[in-house]
Amino acid sequence: MTTTVTVHVNGRYRASVKQDDGEPVIVEGNYDGSPNPSGEARFHLPHPANSTFEISEEAVE
Repeated sequence: MTTTVTVHVNGRYRASVKQDDGEPVIVEGNYDGSPNPSGEARFHLPHPANSTFEISEEAVE
């Protein structure tokens, strides 16, 4: 079994997602012209599944 957390960013926003002590991952929203048209990113948790996430977002100009 694998545990996965999906972050979905809708619209003209950009999220910064930090899992545990890793480097932040930028998740672009699903706006026209986005480099990430799905607006999603998946994060896999190690076994046993226990992670801490810090998520912030900002509007895209």
